[in-house]
Amino acid sequence: MKTFKTDQEYYGDWEYTTNSQLGYIKKGWEYYDMMKRGGMIDSPALRFGNLVHTLILEPKEFQRKFIVINPEDRPEPTKSMASKLNKAWKIKMEEREGIVIGMDQYNLALNLRDKLSRIDEVKAILDNSEKEVPKCWIDFNTMRKCKGKADIVVDGGDMLVDIKTTSKPISEFRKSAYRYNYHRQAAFYLDGFGAKEFVFVVVETQEPYQVGIFRCTENFIDQGRQEYISLLEMLNQPKTKVIHEEL
Repeated sequence: MKTFKTDQEYYGDWEYTTNSQLGYIKKGWEYYDMMKRGGMIDSPALRFGNLVHTLILEPKEFQRKFIVINPEDRPEPTKSMASKLNKAWKIKMEEREGIVIGMDQYNLALNLRDKLSRIDEVKAILDNSEKEVPKCWIDFNTMRKCKGKADIVVDGGDMLVDIKTTSKPISEFRKSAYRYNYHRQAAFYLDGFGAKEFVFVVVETQEPYQVGIFRCTENFIDQGRQEYISLLEMLNQPKTKVIHEEL
């Protein structure tokens, strides 16, 4: 199986299919091809999720990946960011290589990290696991080459854990899980890694930062499995630019 030396190599490879790429093909071939050509998806929510993951799972990578803009460090602290010097300072900061985040986002991410570390069950998982574990495999239903990078692998590989942030109440996560295709993600990773259980650890991004631990049921996984196999099968079929559906 193929190995990847860097994140750039891993995410730039399209020989092996990821769960994210399945999401692209679900939207349509033209969308999939656009992303394959180097298209980017960016949003404040994605950047913040990446920040939280890095602080919790790969803290040593934080300084390499992120640039924190602290308004208090501006050259003219008594003036607003609209001043000429402050504007130039901000532009210069944003031109540096890395993901730009504000001090408020950074502090919030630290709060979420600290909240999770105070939950005994979550702390036990984090203290006794491997983080950001990549793996390649063959899906024998479709003979497609696949790959994934698990957030957390515990119990010698029997359990996979994924950390999610949510701006909505924890009580609504069940709906969000289907809306954002987490059932497909769970099944894809569970089958690819040969694990027995998939767990989502979810933390709210609003105070009091409630935490939820969601264990995936067999029905949840079965629905996700049907979807990921169907999408892999689409990759074996001829491309079409027109979507045909019945209403």
